Amino acid sequence: MPTLSQPSPISRLALLRRVPFWAQALVLCALFAIVGVAVLDDYGVGWDDIFQREIAIANANYVITGDISALSQQLDPAYRYYGMAFEMPLLLAERVLGLRDSRDIHLTRHLLIHLFFIAGGFACGMLAYRTLGSGWVAALAMLMFLLHPRLYAHSFFNTKDIPFAAMLLIALYLTRRAFRRDAVGAFLLCGIGVGLAINLRPFGLMLLPMILAMRGLDLWQAGREERKRILMTGATFLAAALATVYINHPYYWENPLRFVEGVQTLSQHPIIFQNLFMGEIHTSDALPWNYIPVWFAITAPPVALLMGAIGCAAVCWQAITRPLAALRDRETRFRILPLGCVVLPVAVVIALQLNTLGDWRHMYFLWGPFCLLAAVGLRSIANIRMKVGIWKIGEWLPGWVRGGRRLHMAQRTLAYGVAGFGLITTLTAIAALHPHQQVYFNALTDTNTPDALAERYTLDYWRMSYLEAYRHLLARYPDGVLRVYPHDFAVRILPQNDRKRITLSPPHEADFYVHPHINRRRLPDLPAIHSIQVYGSRMGHIFAPNSDAYRDAYLAEYSDVASNGTLIARSDFDIYIHKGELRYLNANCAPLRTNDNEDFVRVFLHIFPTDLADLPPDSHERGFENRDFHHIDVKHLTFSDGKCIYKQSLPDYPIERIRTGEHLGGEIIWRADIDLAAQAVYDSIATGDYGAPVAQSRFDLYLRDNILTYLKEPCGEGDADARFFLHIFPADPADLPEDGRELDFANLDFQFANHGADIGGKCVATRELPDYAIERIRTGQFVSGEGHLWSAEFAAGR
Repeated sequence: MPTLSQPSPISRLALLRRVPFWAQALVLCALFAIVGVAVLDDYGVGWDDIFQREIAIANANYVITGDISALSQQLDPAYRYYGMAFEMPLLLAERVLGLRDSRDIHLTRHLLIHLFFIAGGFACGMLAYRTLGSGWVAALAMLMFLLHPRLYAHSFFNTKDIPFAAMLLIALYLTRRAFRRDAVGAFLLCGIGVGLAINLRPFGLMLLPMILAMRGLDLWQAGREERKRILMTGATFLAAALATVYINHPYYWENPLRFVEGVQTLSQHPIIFQNLFMGEIHTSDALPWNYIPVWFAITAPPVALLMGAIGCAAVCWQAITRPLAALRDRETRFRILPLGCVVLPVAVVIALQLNTLGDWRHMYFLWGPFCLLAAVGLRSIANIRMKVGIWKIGEWLPGWVRGGRRLHMAQRTLAYGVAGFGLITTLTAIAALHPHQQVYFNALTDTNTPDALAERYTLDYWRMSYLEAYRHLLARYPDGVLRVYPHDFAVRILPQNDRKRITLSPPHEADFYVHPHINRRRLPDLPAIHSIQVYGSRMGHIFAPNSDAYRDAYLAEYSDVASNGTLIARSDFDIYIHKGELRYLNANCAPLRTNDNEDFVRVFLHIFPTDLADLPPDSHERGFENRDFHHIDVKHLTFSDGKCIYKQSLPDYPIERIRTGEHLGGEIIWRADIDLAAQAVYDSIATGDYGAPVAQSRFDLYLRDNILTYLKEPCGEGDADARFFLHIFPADPADLPEDGRELDFANLDFQFANHGADIGGKCVATRELPDYAIERIRTGQFVSGEGHLWSAEFAAGR
């Protein structure tokens, strides 16, 4: 009996061509969803995950009750402008499912975020397929998007940037579909998609002029009969987009013009964050121009980055060499559109110096359009004509390969093989880093030297290491209650029994400190019971402050600062300069304080340079650099004996004065004004450079380089309160200014606060003297109506 022959592997692959690409893409989506469910519990809860849910609750209360006070008064000014197109469905799902436990709520939210991310990948694949007509290329583009390690991790906990990245791709797909069908219904759906994208992030606005411009080109080329339909579809698209933005944003319901306020507020976010970038700390509102390009380049999978660069070059070359095609040909326009979605936002961020927090997470949406360009690059490599122009390399190949079809097959095999290899290496990185793919770096950075990344770049921006830290503590100490500092939302996703065992305690009561790496100041060189590392760089520590090793190391650090640092001020804290940093020491540190609104004490730190030109551009107007920080954003360590240290880095430029202290809810708790110029004078006096004083009374007086210095050590309370008089008698009375000739001396009276500083209990004031020859000087202090407290007179000798 004859038997049927079994299909060969090549035949099986050929059968895939009969399966519609959308079905193949759905299979890939299903596989990603299955894996996502399996690893769902491995990711923690980010700060914004909590805040976004609270914003949704406030919006829902407004929709139900009509009371807008929760939005207009209780929320941070920036939060009221966040769109609810994604958060409200998440909240609705939570209520429909009847979720009450925090673990169930956050796992459900994370699952829905991840599924929406996968939907964005499906849209990416469909876009690539519609544009290039190749199922292989489209599948590779889809996988490039879904397997970006950073986006993959964020797809489980980032309810702001990932939904917009996915929605942008969905909106681009709906745009292509609308132009292909050229019907009112398709453009209505396209407008809704674009409106949802705008609702999620203001950057979605870039789609409006792009799509309307393409519709305008269609109108330019259309005949008289078609123009009415084009105008109708364009108007439908625009109306649908604007209506969708309005409907999905309750805060705009009372006044649609608030949309303009929202775009302005979110473009220049009021929260200023310190970003560690290439070894330097920059405020988020004053970043170097290359911040986004560099972050994008060092965190993208290398092969995808190369393919995308080739795709960008190919699209640019086509637009330059065939400009009319870019205007007339719809397919060419849809290759240029992703390029605009990548280049335009980056140009806007650089030109307007927009506030960018963390790494480049605000710009994660760039990756989807870039993957479409990578698909163009991959297709271009596969279709290069290797026998003409610069590609005559094809003539060097063996004869059995040089044939047109065989050469083309070899090209395609090589191109797809390289792309596939890139995906395999990326998948390997995702598995190796799990569950911390959000700190992925490629080979363009030093990923081999221990702590090299921790010294140069922000790592655990959203504190995702906390979940692993808590689970480590629970496993290491299986019994009893664990008192942990600081507070973190990751506890909410733990099972209920584990949540009961973790008590979030203030630092003076905690048994364990958990320190994530936000920038290098977060990595104290103290013994840790556990370190969470990626690429050999520490992204988080667990400390046991009551252990002997930890206490001894900490006290050694405290003593080192107290013994070897330069004391520059005394207040509630003794303030030192040590190893290029500002250190705050307190031997009797009070518990961390909050007010009724649960705001923690903050430290304000204002740096006044010697030369105002050294200030960062954003600081010129106020005249000082603001380096305020929060206790939980720096090393804040408290022990059983009550000692604590804060530390903050100082800029490289020469500093004249420092103003610092603590405030709570706008009320100043303590303040210190530090004059570093006076500190330098005191150091010179202390080392003997100034010689003996020229006069001595309540203050010792030194004269050098035309500077008169007043020094009292120690300086008691009230010693510097009274006004100082300073009378200069010139050798030639003709040198006196007009207002001093009647007195026979130049009057340079002053207040200590304007020309002096309390440097660790030592009062130092300096006054620059006139340039002319001086016969003698009379100075001292006086109180109006009471006379002189002390006085001294001496010959100036010049």
